[in-house]
Amino acid sequence: MKQIKRVATLYRVSTKGQLDGNDIPMQQRACRTMIEKQEGWKLIKEYSERGVSGFKVSASNRDVIRQAKDDAENGLFDVLLVFMFDRLGRKDDETPFVLEWFVNRGIEMWSVIEGQQKIEVNTDRVINYLRFWQSSGESRRTSNRVNEKHMQMVEDGIFRGGGIPYGYRSVDSGKFNKKGKVLLKLVIHEEESLVVQRMFRLVLDEGYGQLRIAKLLNEENIPTRKAKQWGAATVNVILKNPIYKGIMRYRKGSGDAVFSEPIPELMIISEEEWNSAQDIREKKNPKSKQNNDSSVPMSTKGSLLLTGIARCGCCNSRLTSTTFVNKYKAANGEILRYNQNKSYRCTGKLQGKTDCSGQATFSSKMVERQVMKQVNSHLNQLETIDFSSEMDLIKNKISNEEEKKIKKLQCILEEHYNELSILNAEVPKSIMGKSAFKPKMLNDLIEKKELEITQTTNEMNETERILSSKKIELSELETLMEYIPVWQDVFDEASTEKKKMMLSTMIDVVYVSKEKILVEIKGRIKEFLGHSSSESKYSGS
Repeated sequence: MKQIKRVATLYRVSTKGQLDGNDIPMQQRACRTMIEKQEGWKLIKEYSERGVSGFKVSASNRDVIRQAKDDAENGLFDVLLVFMFDRLGRKDDETPFVLEWFVNRGIEMWSVIEGQQKIEVNTDRVINYLRFWQSSGESRRTSNRVNEKHMQMVEDGIFRGGGIPYGYRSVDSGKFNKKGKVLLKLVIHEEESLVVQRMFRLVLDEGYGQLRIAKLLNEENIPTRKAKQWGAATVNVILKNPIYKGIMRYRKGSGDAVFSEPIPELMIISEEEWNSAQDIREKKNPKSKQNNDSSVPMSTKGSLLLTGIARCGCCNSRLTSTTFVNKYKAANGEILRYNQNKSYRCTGKLQGKTDCSGQATFSSKMVERQVMKQVNSHLNQLETIDFSSEMDLIKNKISNEEEKKIKKLQCILEEHYNELSILNAEVPKSIMGKSAFKPKMLNDLIEKKELEITQTTNEMNETERILSSKKIELSELETLMEYIPVWQDVFDEASTEKKKMMLSTMIDVVYVSKEKILVEIKGRIKEFLGHSSSESKYSGS
């Protein structure tokens, strides 16, 4: 009489679609049919997992796998049967060893589709590994297909669902998905879009940060969509979202973002304004590499106009504000204040971080009077210059140089990816000894190619950043040229915050010392003024 073999079965589905369908009953039916056909096999237990990804969830965190291992060690069954071995999992660095663990404890491992997997010789181990390596690859491909679908939807300007960005609402698009469900599309929310526009204007015109914007909106009782009050984090999310310039974005994890083409009907902020806002916020960010760029005030708070762009002419340290209070004692002994004077102060000398031998403080009235005198002189010169033809030359120069470099780097990057794909295709051949490459050599080549891809990508990103920065500078210059005739009138009527931002569009840095005040104007403006003999140097007293 043939010995009875006790059989346990394991079924797993990972997605809601499989749960809603008949996937587990299908696996169960196939396994039970096979058991009936095998002489001496007897079903004694069934394990079932619902909604668990064999690719994302480690076996050590799966209750069913742990229970099956406990039962195997307790001698509950002789055979573990699955519909396909990928039901055990799809992690190529883990699942082959799960299967081998059962085999080493005398459990026969069977699959309805693939038959028995033994681990008797080295080739068995290679086959075992390759099977799960392929399953892992299938999971990655499935994930990539879903990811690719989302990317294509974004590239086509289709709303993927999920949270609706502030400033928009959803309406029926009139289109349907494969399951007959109506697809939604975004349209601009009239009231919320005005709040979004104001946020960007506060950044561009007043130099506000996310915290100050949130505080202002709360003070004015402007309602949020869900929360009780505006928070800096919410404002930050809005200010950096490209949807407001009409461009959808999709990014999975830490991967590269995918962007749609501009969608005019979704544009709340112009592309130039959105890019300028990002540039200002980046330069004001203390953690940014551009933080040393003094062309944008770190803060527009306070009454001094040049805080953030003024530096010590002796040690190049930032000049900050300080207040001197004149006091006198009244006849009754009370100390009274009768005057407060704001001054610029050298931080290097104050903190002892430099060997500054220059003057420590400077009268704010004297410094700002001299700087404004120089600024007005430059504006008067600019009014006399016909620079329209030269602006076109600058535009072409900016576009041609960087864009050519970006196209060249893109071609190099595509070539790197093609070479990496060829090397990756050699991996299974190398494992089986059928490749001209030894595994270690192949691994070194793949790592080298991945490093080249990273370096080329970084170089291309930096070039794109430089091109964007130059375009922003050009946009600021065009705006300045347009408003030159009324610049002084606008400046006189503006808030202190706006005055600081207006000055930052003209001035790179102001060097202040006892001997002189030197105003360094923006490079592009300097190119135009190069036709005149005027220099930006004035003596201060």
